[in-house]
Amino acid sequence: MFSVLSQINKRLEYMTPVEQRIANFMLENPNKVINMPVKEIARHSSTSDAAIVRFAKRIGLQGIKELKVELAKELHTLEQEKISRVIELEEDTHADIFDKVFKNTIQALYNTEKIVNRRRMQEAAEHMTKADNTFIFGVGDSANVGHDMEQKLHRVNINAFFTADKYLCMTRLTNAKPDDVLFVITLSGKTQEVIEIVKLAKKLGVMTIILTQNHSSIAKRNSDIAIEITEEETNIQYMNMTSRIAQLIICDVLFFYVCKELGSSAYQTIINTYDMTH
Repeated sequence: MFSVLSQINKRLEYMTPVEQRIANFMLENPNKVINMPVKEIARHSSTSDAAIVRFAKRIGLQGIKELKVELAKELHTLEQEKISRVIELEEDTHADIFDKVFKNTIQALYNTEKIVNRRRMQEAAEHMTKADNTFIFGVGDSANVGHDMEQKLHRVNINAFFTADKYLCMTRLTNAKPDDVLFVITLSGKTQEVIEIVKLAKKLGVMTIILTQNHSSIAKRNSDIAIEITEEETNIQYMNMTSRIAQLIICDVLFFYVCKELGSSAYQTIINTYDMTH
């Protein structure tokens, strides 16, 4: 289930004043919104019909009709389950923690599935397939995802090189060939190391693909292709659990897109690798 309320809350600080008026009205009156005509929503939020439609697209939906459908589903589920997504280690039972971790993760995957731009993922795979080298960069929790992606690409003979070391990545970019690609994995897109790497790649003309959350950031603005996941963490933000799972899933899909671009040779390479290791 796509969470309209969660997406509005997470993106609220990045919205324009007009979008914030719409967001606040929807957050305060979710049950009313699902039965309101667009003109009524616009009147109550002091905006316009067009602004309402743009708002729905801003949070990853096709339009206001889809927003109402998803919001109705969400309100129905919340009414049935009556369970908070916030993990309280001192108060929750083991069963509560189990349910919340699973439900938070499933929610994150539903939300990311709804908003991710599949055409951009296909374009990213095309560039990786044609590149002489794919340089992968990520720090913190994203480093584990980057290392996993490197190992996947090696299975189909893609020259992939992961590092969490800013200076090593800069050296690789400085010596990059015309068709080489930089793949940056970052949640916020605001980490200083990430910003420096992306800006250097842009300066050097290296194609940059970024996997990040769907809010504005300097790193995303300086990248050529942005693959966006949703921002999901609640009180456990410092652990980035659900976001990490979403990153891994997107990288899995991207890997298979690469395999599809490579054709039958990729399948045979995977089979040969499996035979040699088992």
